[in-house]
Amino acid sequence: MRRFFGRLSGDKIIVDGNEFFHLKKVLRMEVGDKLIACANDGYDYYCHIEKMDKSSALLAIDEKKLSPAEPKKNIVLFQMMPKKDYFDSILPKAIELGVSEIYFFTSSYTMVKSFKRERATEQVKTACKQCERSVLPIVHDVIKFEDMLDKLKTYDVVIFANEHDKENKFKKELVENCQNIAVIVGNEGGFSEEEAKAIIKNGGKSFTLGTRILRCDTAVIATLTLVGVFSDN
Repeated sequence: MRRFFGRLSGDKIIVDGNEFFHLKKVLRMEVGDKLIACANDGYDYYCHIEKMDKSSALLAIDEKKLSPAEPKKNIVLFQMMPKKDYFDSILPKAIELGVSEIYFFTSSYTMVKSFKRERATEQVKTACKQCERSVLPIVHDVIKFEDMLDKLKTYDVVIFANEHDKENKFKKELVENCQNIAVIVGNEGGFSEEEAKAIIKNGGKSFTLGTRILRCDTAVIATLTLVGVFSDN
């Protein structure tokens, strides 16, 4: 069944904007058709289209169920700002692997320092539909490395995929029984030694992903998979 993001209006749901365009113009859905609507509240709403006009669809709710795809842990990704191609890969994969928020940050080896907000918003929705999540993860504006360090104090544990670390392997004890987990991953340029030391000084638990140097989008998938599996996410 097709999924759409909308907004609650009393006991109905309204789908408009780009979501409505996709519903009507692309999929050519009609009054009476059934779909799943998400209102960003953790529930899946099984609906049928009650009415449509030129700019929106009004959905009648037939059934409401708690979404089984929403992560049980709060996992926040701090990703050094990558180039566009890597950005387009990292964002949806991180969402599929259960992150609640994403902070992109700049550092010594950052070439790209911004992203297109509208494009990212659509990528988030598409990824959520793919993995059947009902709450849209938050993608924050780009922050500086120093601001990223300040935010690390609020988490139960900070996991740091560190290409300079040749000894420490990931251990499940790092994330077991942790509810709020921060994950730090570099971009294609990696971290300077000074930056790596600063992260560790601010509580980052450094570990290696092996002897091979991974692309940054591969490193994100590997790290978030480890965190998800061993934190019983």
